[in-house]
Amino acid sequence: MARIIGTDNPLSDDQQRVLAIVLDLIIPASEDGQRPSAADVDVLGYIRESESHTLDGLRAELDQLDAEAFESQGEAFTSLDPATRKALVDAKREREPHFMRTLAMQTVTCYYQDDRVLEAIGVGARPPFPQGYEVPSGDLTLLEPVRRRGKVYREP
Repeated sequence: MARIIGTDNPLSDDQQRVLAIVLDLIIPASEDGQRPSAADVDVLGYIRESESHTLDGLRAELDQLDAEAFESQGEAFTSLDPATRKALVDAKREREPHFMRTLAMQTVTCYYQDDRVLEAIGVGARPPFPQGYEVPSGDLTLLEPVRRRGKVYREP
């Protein structure tokens, strides 16, 4: 996925900062630094390319999260301490599960396509073909009862 250049960015600077914090809450970086945070992969680029119909809702929800922070804490969402941010995001997830569920699915889908993540989990940053992946062979004797039963369908 190509990174979004500034002039094509569908989010304002404030919205981008709020999104980065929320993404970091969804998938934080690993303690050992092997796996990046979701904020470090191009989730916004993925959303823009694959699910652009959700961008208007994303903008509105990020603005609403920032407004809720001002309303309840008197500060911008980005200025709050991590525990307060998490509490606000958790409260939003309770009230509006659809938004957070959608964003989480988009995040996970994009995250596990990133080369750094694939390398970190030991899968290898390569397409599955032409090399393929080793698939353990199954026990084909389990199919014998089905084969003995014969056809159970009509010929056309």
